[in-house]
Amino acid sequence: MTMVRAALLSLFVLAAAVPAVSATGNDGVVPESHAKPAKPPEAGIDQKLGAQVPLDLEFRDENDQPIKFGDCVAGKPTILVLAYYRCPMLCNLVLNGVTDAMRAMPITAGKEYNVVTVSFDPKERGDMATLKKKAHVAEYGRPGADAGWRFLTGSKESVEALTATVGFRAEYDKAFKEYNHPSGIMVLTPGGQVSRYFLGIDYMDSVKQPDGTYAPADTAETLRLALVEASGGKIGSLSDQVTLFCYRFDHTNRRMSLNIKRVVQLGGIITLLAVGTGLTLALRRERRCRAAPPPQPHDALPSGGSA
Repeated sequence: MTMVRAALLSLFVLAAAVPAVSATGNDGVVPESHAKPAKPPEAGIDQKLGAQVPLDLEFRDENDQPIKFGDCVAGKPTILVLAYYRCPMLCNLVLNGVTDAMRAMPITAGKEYNVVTVSFDPKERGDMATLKKKAHVAEYGRPGADAGWRFLTGSKESVEALTATVGFRAEYDKAFKEYNHPSGIMVLTPGGQVSRYFLGIDYMDSVKQPDGTYAPADTAETLRLALVEASGGKIGSLSDQVTLFCYRFDHTNRRMSLNIKRVVQLGGIITLLAVGTGLTLALRRERRCRAAPPPQPHDALPSGGSA
Protein backbone atom coordinates (compact mmCIF):
# COMPACT_ATOMS: atom_id res chain seq x y z
CA MET A 1 0.00 0.00 0.00
CA THR A 2 2.88 2.32 0.80
CA MET A 3 4.47 1.55 -2.57
CA VAL A 4 1.20 2.37 -4.39
CA ARG A 5 0.95 5.72 -2.61
CA ALA A 6 4.57 6.49 -3.52
CA ALA A 7 3.90 5.67 -7.19
CA LEU A 8 0.80 7.88 -7.31
CA LEU A 9 2.72 10.72 -5.68
CA SER A 10 5.48 10.39 -8.29
CA LEU A 11 2.96 10.51 -11.15
CA PHE A 12 1.38 13.65 -9.64
CA VAL A 13 4.77 15.39 -9.42
CA LEU A 14 5.60 14.50 -13.03
CA ALA A 15 2.21 15.75 -14.25
CA ALA A 16 2.72 19.07 -12.47
CA ALA A 17 6.15 19.48 -14.05
CA VAL A 18 4.87 19.07 -17.64
CA PRO A 19 4.00 22.55 -19.14
CA ALA A 20 0.35 22.98 -19.91
CA VAL A 21 -0.61 22.93 -23.57
CA SER A 22 -3.26 25.45 -24.58
CA ALA A 23 -4.87 26.70 -27.72
CA THR A 24 -2.50 29.66 -27.65
CA GLY A 25 0.62 27.58 -28.17
CA ASN A 26 3.85 27.68 -26.18
CA ASP A 27 4.45 31.37 -26.75
CA GLY A 28 0.95 32.47 -25.73
CA VAL A 29 0.11 33.64 -29.26
CA VAL A 30 -3.19 32.49 -30.67
CA PRO A 31 -2.52 30.35 -33.76
CA GLU A 32 -3.94 31.79 -36.96
CA SER A 33 -6.24 28.79 -37.34
CA HIS A 34 -7.79 29.50 -33.92
CA ALA A 35 -7.98 33.32 -34.23
CA LYS A 36 -11.45 34.83 -34.40
CA PRO A 37 -12.24 36.30 -37.80
CA ALA A 38 -12.10 40.10 -37.93
CA LYS A 39 -15.52 41.67 -37.50
CA PRO A 40 -16.57 43.65 -40.55
CA PRO A 41 -16.80 47.40 -39.97
CA GLU A 42 -20.15 48.63 -38.77
CA ALA A 43 -22.16 51.08 -40.85
CA GLY A 44 -21.18 54.69 -40.37
CA ILE A 45 -19.56 57.79 -41.85
CA ASP A 46 -15.97 58.80 -41.16
CA GLN A 47 -15.75 62.47 -42.05
CA LYS A 48 -12.75 63.00 -44.32
CA LEU A 49 -12.81 66.72 -45.04
CA GLY A 50 -10.49 67.64 -47.87
CA ALA A 51 -10.34 64.11 -49.30
CA GLN A 52 -9.96 64.08 -53.07
CA VAL A 53 -12.46 61.93 -54.92
CA PRO A 54 -10.77 60.37 -57.97
CA LEU A 55 -12.43 62.11 -60.90
CA ASP A 56 -11.45 59.32 -63.29
CA LEU A 57 -13.57 56.72 -61.47
CA GLU A 58 -15.82 55.09 -64.05
CA PHE A 59 -19.51 54.43 -63.41
CA ARG A 60 -22.59 53.83 -65.55
CA ASP A 61 -25.26 56.43 -66.19
CA GLU A 62 -29.01 55.93 -66.27
CA ASN A 63 -28.72 54.35 -69.73
CA ASP A 64 -25.98 51.95 -68.60
CA GLN A 65 -23.41 53.92 -70.59
CA PRO A 66 -19.93 54.48 -69.11
CA ILE A 67 -19.36 57.87 -67.53
CA LYS A 68 -16.54 59.27 -65.41
CA PHE A 69 -17.28 60.79 -62.03
CA GLY A 70 -15.51 64.00 -63.04
CA ASP A 71 -17.91 64.46 -65.97
CA CYS A 72 -20.80 64.48 -63.49
CA VAL A 73 -19.13 67.06 -61.23
CA ALA A 74 -18.30 69.10 -64.36
CA GLY A 75 -16.42 71.85 -62.53
CA LYS A 76 -19.30 72.85 -60.24
CA PRO A 77 -19.91 72.45 -56.51
CA THR A 78 -21.69 69.13 -56.15
CA ILE A 79 -23.96 67.34 -53.71
CA LEU A 80 -22.95 63.66 -53.45
CA VAL A 81 -25.66 61.22 -52.36
CA LEU A 82 -24.78 57.57 -51.67
CA ALA A 83 -27.93 55.42 -51.76
CA TYR A 84 -28.98 52.12 -53.24
CA TYR A 85 -32.13 52.20 -55.31
CA ARG A 86 -33.97 49.16 -53.96
CA CYS A 87 -33.54 50.28 -50.34
CA PRO A 88 -36.89 49.77 -48.59
CA MET A 89 -36.83 52.96 -46.53
CA LEU A 90 -33.75 54.92 -45.40
CA CYS A 91 -32.32 55.79 -48.83
CA ASN A 92 -35.74 57.04 -49.89
CA LEU A 93 -35.81 59.33 -46.85
CA VAL A 94 -32.36 60.65 -47.74
CA LEU A 95 -33.37 61.35 -51.35
CA ASN A 96 -36.61 62.97 -50.23
CA GLY A 97 -34.66 65.18 -47.83
CA VAL A 98 -32.27 66.21 -50.60
CA THR A 99 -35.17 66.98 -52.95
CA ASP A 100 -36.93 69.12 -50.31
CA ALA A 101 -33.72 71.04 -49.57
CA MET A 102 -33.05 71.62 -53.28
CA ARG A 103 -36.55 72.99 -53.77
CA ALA A 104 -36.05 75.38 -50.83
CA MET A 105 -32.84 76.86 -52.29
CA PRO A 106 -32.95 79.75 -54.78
CA ILE A 107 -29.99 78.32 -56.72
CA THR A 108 -30.77 75.66 -59.31
CA ALA A 109 -29.30 72.21 -59.89
CA GLY A 110 -27.64 72.00 -63.29
CA LYS A 111 -26.96 75.75 -63.29
CA GLU A 112 -25.09 76.78 -60.14
CA TYR A 113 -24.39 73.29 -58.80
CA ASN A 114 -24.74 69.60 -59.66
CA VAL A 115 -26.04 66.55 -57.79
CA VAL A 116 -24.63 63.03 -58.17
CA THR A 117 -26.45 60.05 -56.67
CA VAL A 118 -24.41 56.83 -56.71
CA SER A 119 -25.71 53.37 -55.80
CA PHE A 120 -23.35 51.52 -53.48
CA ASP A 121 -24.90 48.20 -54.52
CA PRO A 122 -22.78 46.87 -57.43
CA LYS A 123 -25.64 44.60 -58.53
CA GLU A 124 -27.95 47.48 -59.45
CA ARG A 125 -28.25 48.67 -63.05
CA GLY A 126 -29.48 51.61 -65.09
CA ASP A 127 -33.16 50.65 -65.11
CA MET A 128 -33.36 51.19 -61.35
CA ALA A 129 -31.40 54.44 -61.64
CA THR A 130 -33.74 55.68 -64.37
CA LEU A 131 -36.85 55.14 -62.25
CA LYS A 132 -35.35 56.98 -59.29
CA LYS A 133 -34.19 59.85 -61.48
CA LYS A 134 -37.56 60.33 -63.14
CA ALA A 135 -39.33 60.44 -59.78
CA HIS A 136 -37.01 62.91 -58.05
CA VAL A 137 -36.33 65.19 -61.01
CA ALA A 138 -40.09 65.48 -61.54
CA GLU A 139 -40.55 66.24 -57.83
CA TYR A 140 -37.82 68.90 -57.99
CA GLY A 141 -39.59 70.44 -60.96
CA ARG A 142 -37.00 72.91 -62.29
CA PRO A 143 -35.72 73.14 -65.87
CA GLY A 144 -32.20 71.86 -66.43
CA ALA A 145 -32.26 69.46 -63.51
CA ASP A 146 -32.26 66.45 -65.82
CA ALA A 147 -28.68 67.20 -66.88
CA GLY A 148 -27.59 68.47 -63.47
CA TRP A 149 -28.74 65.51 -61.35
CA ARG A 150 -27.18 62.17 -62.27
CA PHE A 151 -28.11 58.74 -60.90
CA LEU A 152 -25.22 56.30 -61.32
CA THR A 153 -24.40 52.64 -60.79
CA GLY A 154 -20.97 51.06 -60.86
CA SER A 155 -18.69 48.09 -60.39
CA LYS A 156 -17.62 46.85 -56.98
CA GLU A 157 -14.16 48.37 -57.49
CA SER A 158 -15.48 51.83 -58.38
CA VAL A 159 -18.06 51.81 -55.58
CA GLU A 160 -15.50 50.75 -52.96
CA ALA A 161 -13.01 53.37 -54.15
CA LEU A 162 -15.63 56.13 -53.86
CA THR A 163 -17.08 55.06 -50.50
CA ALA A 164 -13.62 54.57 -48.97
CA THR A 165 -12.54 58.03 -50.09
CA VAL A 166 -15.49 59.82 -48.50
CA GLY A 167 -15.62 57.53 -45.42
CA PHE A 168 -19.00 55.92 -46.12
CA ARG A 169 -19.25 52.44 -44.55
CA ALA A 170 -22.08 50.03 -45.37
CA GLU A 171 -22.40 46.30 -44.72
CA TYR A 172 -24.56 43.71 -46.43
CA ASP A 173 -26.96 41.74 -44.24
CA LYS A 174 -27.19 38.28 -45.82
CA ALA A 175 -30.11 37.29 -43.63
CA PHE A 176 -32.36 40.12 -44.84
CA LYS A 177 -30.57 40.64 -48.19
CA GLU A 178 -30.32 44.35 -47.45
CA TYR A 179 -27.62 46.86 -46.60
CA ASN A 180 -27.04 48.34 -43.19
CA HIS A 181 -25.84 51.84 -43.95
CA PRO A 182 -25.67 55.37 -42.55
CA SER A 183 -27.61 58.39 -43.83
CA GLY A 184 -26.07 61.62 -44.98
CA ILE A 185 -24.81 63.63 -47.93
CA MET A 186 -21.53 65.31 -48.85
CA VAL A 187 -20.73 68.60 -50.57
CA LEU A 188 -17.81 68.50 -53.02
CA THR A 189 -15.79 71.35 -54.48
CA PRO A 190 -15.67 71.83 -58.27
CA GLY A 191 -12.41 69.86 -58.18
CA GLY A 192 -13.98 66.91 -56.34
CA GLN A 193 -12.69 67.51 -52.80
CA VAL A 194 -14.94 66.81 -49.80
CA SER A 195 -15.96 70.18 -48.36
CA ARG A 196 -18.86 69.46 -45.97
CA TYR A 197 -20.88 66.56 -44.50
CA PHE A 198 -24.58 66.73 -43.66
CA LEU A 199 -25.63 63.74 -41.56
CA GLY A 200 -29.14 62.40 -41.11
CA ILE A 201 -32.11 62.71 -43.46
CA ASP A 202 -33.19 66.34 -43.00
CA TYR A 203 -31.07 69.02 -44.70
CA MET A 204 -33.32 71.99 -43.96
CA ASP A 205 -32.36 74.62 -41.41
CA SER A 206 -33.85 74.68 -37.93
CA VAL A 207 -35.16 77.52 -35.79
CA LYS A 208 -34.65 77.70 -32.04
CA GLN A 209 -37.90 77.62 -30.09
CA PRO A 210 -38.64 79.41 -26.76
CA ASP A 211 -38.23 76.11 -24.90
CA GLY A 212 -34.70 75.67 -26.28
CA THR A 213 -35.56 73.00 -28.83
CA TYR A 214 -35.13 73.35 -32.58
CA ALA A 215 -37.90 73.03 -35.15
CA PRO A 216 -37.41 72.63 -38.91
CA ALA A 217 -37.52 75.80 -40.99
CA ASP A 218 -38.65 76.22 -44.59
CA THR A 219 -35.16 77.03 -45.88
CA ALA A 220 -31.97 75.16 -46.63
CA GLU A 221 -29.71 78.15 -46.10
CA THR A 222 -26.86 76.21 -44.52
CA LEU A 223 -26.72 73.76 -47.42
CA ARG A 224 -26.81 76.66 -49.88
CA LEU A 225 -23.98 78.44 -48.09
CA ALA A 226 -21.99 75.19 -48.08
CA LEU A 227 -22.32 75.10 -51.88
CA VAL A 228 -21.32 78.77 -52.10
CA GLU A 229 -18.31 78.05 -49.89
CA ALA A 230 -17.34 74.99 -51.94
CA SER A 231 -17.52 77.04 -55.15
CA GLY A 232 -14.74 79.31 -53.91
CA GLY A 233 -16.87 82.41 -54.47
CA LYS A 234 -17.95 81.51 -58.02
CA ILE A 235 -21.60 81.46 -56.99
CA GLY A 236 -23.41 83.53 -54.41
CA SER A 237 -23.48 87.25 -53.67
CA LEU A 238 -21.17 89.60 -51.76
CA SER A 239 -23.43 89.26 -48.72
CA ASP A 240 -22.89 85.48 -48.88
CA GLN A 241 -19.13 86.00 -48.77
CA VAL A 242 -19.47 88.30 -45.74
CA THR A 243 -21.73 85.72 -44.05
CA LEU A 244 -19.19 82.95 -44.66
CA PHE A 245 -16.45 85.19 -43.25
CA CYS A 246 -18.39 85.89 -40.04
CA TYR A 247 -19.91 82.44 -39.53
CA ARG A 248 -18.51 78.94 -39.20
CA PHE A 249 -20.06 75.54 -39.79
CA ASP A 250 -21.14 73.83 -36.56
CA HIS A 251 -20.78 70.08 -37.23
CA THR A 252 -22.66 69.14 -34.06
CA ASN A 253 -25.83 71.10 -34.81
CA ARG A 254 -25.31 71.14 -38.59
CA ARG A 255 -25.85 74.90 -38.66
CA MET A 256 -23.87 78.07 -39.30
CA SER A 257 -22.87 79.71 -36.02
CA LEU A 258 -21.35 83.12 -35.36
CA ASN A 259 -17.55 83.17 -35.38
CA ILE A 260 -16.67 85.78 -32.73
CA LYS A 261 -13.02 85.94 -33.77
CA ARG A 262 -13.92 86.69 -37.36
CA VAL A 263 -16.48 89.31 -36.28
CA VAL A 264 -13.81 91.08 -34.19
CA GLN A 265 -11.43 90.92 -37.16
CA LEU A 266 -14.06 92.36 -39.47
CA GLY A 267 -14.86 95.08 -36.93
CA GLY A 268 -11.16 95.95 -36.73
CA ILE A 269 -10.90 96.14 -40.50
CA ILE A 270 -13.96 98.41 -40.73
CA THR A 271 -12.55 100.63 -37.96
CA LEU A 272 -9.19 100.94 -39.73
CA LEU A 273 -10.92 101.78 -43.00
CA ALA A 274 -13.05 104.42 -41.28
CA VAL A 275 -10.02 105.99 -39.55
CA GLY A 276 -8.01 105.89 -42.77
CA THR A 277 -10.82 107.49 -44.73
CA GLY A 278 -11.19 110.25 -42.10
CA LEU A 279 -7.45 110.98 -42.12
CA THR A 280 -7.37 111.08 -45.93
CA LEU A 281 -10.25 113.57 -46.06
CA ALA A 282 -8.62 115.72 -43.37
CA LEU A 283 -5.27 115.81 -45.23
CA ARG A 284 -6.95 116.75 -48.50
CA ARG A 285 -8.83 119.56 -46.77
CA GLU A 286 -5.60 120.85 -45.23
CA ARG A 287 -3.81 120.80 -48.61
CA ARG A 288 -6.62 122.74 -50.26
CA CYS A 289 -6.43 125.35 -47.52
CA ARG A 290 -2.67 125.74 -48.00
CA ALA A 291 -2.93 126.00 -51.78
CA ALA A 292 -5.66 128.68 -51.69
CA PRO A 293 -4.36 132.30 -52.17
CA PRO A 294 -4.45 134.51 -49.06
CA PRO A 295 -7.38 136.93 -48.89
CA GLN A 296 -6.60 140.43 -50.34
CA PRO A 297 -7.38 143.57 -48.21
CA HIS A 298 -9.92 146.07 -49.60
CA ASP A 299 -8.45 149.12 -51.39
CA ALA A 300 -8.17 152.06 -48.94
CA LEU A 301 -10.32 155.08 -49.74
CA PRO A 302 -8.44 158.31 -50.70
CA SER A 303 -8.08 160.79 -47.84
CA GLY A 304 -10.78 163.38 -47.74
CA GLY A 305 -12.81 161.57 -50.28
CA SER A 306 -16.31 160.50 -49.84
CA ALA A 307 -17.80 157.21 -50.38
